[in-house]
Amino acid sequence: MKKETVKMRLWGLVIVPLMIIVFKNLYSLTNGALLGIFFGAVNGSMWEQTKVVMLSYLVWSLVEAIGKRSGFHRFAVSRIISLWFVGIFCLATYLLIYALGVESAGLPRFICAIAVCFSAFALSARLEYGERKIEQLFLPCVFMMLLLIAVYCSFTVFPPHMILFEDIQTGMYGIIPEYIDSGAIALDTLYRV
Repeated sequence: MKKETVKMRLWGLVIVPLMIIVFKNLYSLTNGALLGIFFGAVNGSMWEQTKVVMLSYLVWSLVEAIGKRSGFHRFAVSRIISLWFVGIFCLATYLLIYALGVESAGLPRFICAIAVCFSAFALSARLEYGERKIEQLFLPCVFMMLLLIAVYCSFTVFPPHMILFEDIQTGMYGIIPEYIDSGAIALDTLYRV
């Protein structure tokens, strides 16, 4: 690995967690504007938290791609595969946290997100600098990226009524109304259990 590449990876290990924090709070920072809805977490659901982690990793991957001089296909394939890794393993760890019944899951989710991003950086480096010929996977990975964008856009705007998209505190899906009786929602959630 080149010295500049190592520097960029190390900066990524620092900047991606900071981007996760910014994107997580983007909805409240923009007062519910479209930018905050599409790129921030609008509630505490597993999908919204995973969306923020994946977006942070993708943004940093695009920053690194700008500086790439050669080997772009290997880089793109390794980053798209590791982006899917981030999404799948974030959802898996969040489901595990939910299944264990952790009440205040903010810190465990953040720690899991950082661990998954570090693992994704390692997976990406192994794929990019390994001996396997992954350049031939470029077109399937472009298709996988387009599929991920379609899933991101559809689930962000129209979340289905599944446990992955349910806000843990309120039991609601999507954007939670500003003026809401949280006590009634808590009682309704207890009634459903």
